[in-house]
Amino acid sequence: MSQSVRTAAVLAALVAAGAAAALPAFAPAAAQHPSTSGKTRTVGVYTDYYDPPKLTLHVGDKVKWVWHSSGFALHDVYVDSGPEDFNSPTQAGGSFAHRFKKAGTFKLYCTEHPEMTMGVTVKKVRK
Repeated sequence: MSQSVRTAAVLAALVAAGAAAALPAFAPAAAQHPSTSGKTRTVGVYTDYYDPPKLTLHVGDKVKWVWHSSGFALHDVYVDSGPEDFNSPTQAGGSFAHRFKKAGTFKLYCTEHPEMTMGVTVKKVRK
């Protein structure tokens, strides 16, 4: 391979690498779509309460509820009101996770113990 052919090949590779590096700048802004790699917050599920009882998150963040109740008490996480609907299985132990895709205020409760409530405020994605 001649020197000029090698030089052309190296230049072509550099141009291709530069173009590939510049492509993310032309992609749509990530703020338009919910993040799938937000922060994860943990909430304890105890005998008659969630801990913490209030959270503030951003769209794309995930909450993981971890059951710590003693005995055979069944609990779940159920949406009473909010911009999206979800609920966990009713269980005595284990965990459940949900990624929040919409901004807004959520009121959650345990269907087995309606006085067991929590609030989640989800804000728009950080820019």
